[in-house]
Amino acid sequence: MERDSENRRSFRVEEYIYLAYELLSDEEFAEGFERRKLRLGSSDGVRSVLVDIDARFSEKIFLLKNEASLVAECLTLLNDKIDIAISQMPNLKSSQTALANRAPQVCELSAEGIAFGASEDLRPGSHVAVRFLIASENRYVESFATVVRQIEPLANDTHNYPYAVAVEFNGMSSAQKEIIIQHLFSKESETLRMRRLELEASG
Repeated sequence: MERDSENRRSFRVEEYIYLAYELLSDEEFAEGFERRKLRLGSSDGVRSVLVDIDARFSEKIFLLKNEASLVAECLTLLNDKIDIAISQMPNLKSSQTALANRAPQVCELSAEGIAFGASEDLRPGSHVAVRFLIASENRYVESFATVVRQIEPLANDTHNYPYAVAVEFNGMSSAQKEIIIQHLFSKESETLRMRRLELEASG
């Protein structure tokens, strides 16, 4: 089981991701992710938890429409009502709104870090706060990260960013890391399934 977990952590996928980052000073990085959230008024991960729940809830309502349209309609109304209440708390909605207004970009994601295109020259050793939604599953993740190296722009990214970097996550909660690991495991399983089907078809 431990070996399987390590395999999932080292597995990397190219994925469409809604991503935003903010360059941090050494002082901001040193204070730690949780202390920074406390200072900004978003303690205990409330913001990230709400955004993640909202994304998953919307996905389930969409799937439910085919099986029980009336139930889905009632849940949609309830969700809209809750959204109105949450909209009165700007700090809790700002992350989702900012990300939703961005076009997704191709990134290379692993459990330990992410590689992405950037509009500015981020040097190795630079610290950033990253926030992103995994487009295929609408799962929200946020963490501090450190630029470990500059890379060539990702070939499949249509944004044509002049720079690209690989960053390593710092201080990510175990729950958030597990979101990424489960996503990677799902993608790996799908890749293996497709390979089996190709082998069966060619045999």
